[in-house]
Amino acid sequence: MKTKPGVLPLFRHLTSVPTAPFREASVSRKALEWIHDNLGKRAKVRRVRGGYIVSYRGAGDGPALCLAAHLDHPAFDLVTITRRGATARLRGGLPPHLLTGATIEAFAAAPKNNRPLARGVIGPRPKKEGGLWPITWSEPPKDGAKLDFAVLALTPCDIKGDWLHSRSIDDLLGCAISLEAMRQLAAARAKVNLTVLLNRAEEVGFVGALDMIRSGVLSPSDSYLSIESSRKLPGSMPGRGPTIRLGDKATAFDPNLTALLDDAAAALRKRGAKVQRLRLTGGTCEATAYLAFGYESGGVAIPLVNYHNGWGADAVAPEMVRLSDVNGSVRLLV
Repeated sequence: MKTKPGVLPLFRHLTSVPTAPFREASVSRKALEWIHDNLGKRAKVRRVRGGYIVSYRGAGDGPALCLAAHLDHPAFDLVTITRRGATARLRGGLPPHLLTGATIEAFAAAPKNNRPLARGVIGPRPKKEGGLWPITWSEPPKDGAKLDFAVLALTPCDIKGDWLHSRSIDDLLGCAISLEAMRQLAAARAKVNLTVLLNRAEEVGFVGALDMIRSGVLSPSDSYLSIESSRKLPGSMPGRGPTIRLGDKATAFDPNLTALLDDAAAALRKRGAKVQRLRLTGGTCEATAYLAFGYESGGVAIPLVNYHNGWGADAVAPEMVRLSDVNGSVRLLV
């Protein structure tokens, strides 16, 4: 069945399988299906070790604007597996103080859907940082099941009013926003060059982005925008539009790119749209990695509730963003 255009149909498609650091094969397959159906020959796809490079060249030779997003979300690697349970290593920044007693779903390395091979409950927090988490099966795996990783048992995708709920908004929504922006520009035959970078393993240290940088597949003439959801802060609140990211916890971003985004935001505000601007110091994003190697970099963020499934909450929970902010981000980029 052909996939549909639009941010939300694409996001539903991406979240129809689970993802984790270094376990992005299934979600990558979903992204490639959508690219084939909705971009076709208007875009070229290159697979590299760090992820995928999707290119639309409407202006011929010359520099491109690159929208960078990542295909993974924090999860667990399963280390030992028995009939009674498993041990797991946390990959990425889930809130450890909320994990004990939470339910997980376990999958093979490249699952075809969201039906888990087993379910379990997370045990006490390890005494040592980086230690293994115990898991007790509530629904044990069948004989012969090849378990590989586990995710929190939260909704893949749900809409309630103007709120989008998901276990993995960060950063599958950034992937969806970036690819939909490319689709709209390609459909309009826009005289621009746009690249979308779908990076692997961002949650464990920008692994995909750094590999693309170090392997020389990125052009130093291009400009790079990190497209992510970032935890809400005063000045970057849900329902008040996407946020032009002036920097992150580690770095202030490129002023030239920020000025271009400010110009686009001013034009949108004249038509009644909402856009925010703030240095988001709740964490770091891939723009910092690009800047560290001399690339012109900036960012656009969607204000996020329940960052990484629970920071700022009393229990693990789906991440949440406002649909109006999602739609506004595409308008800002296009």
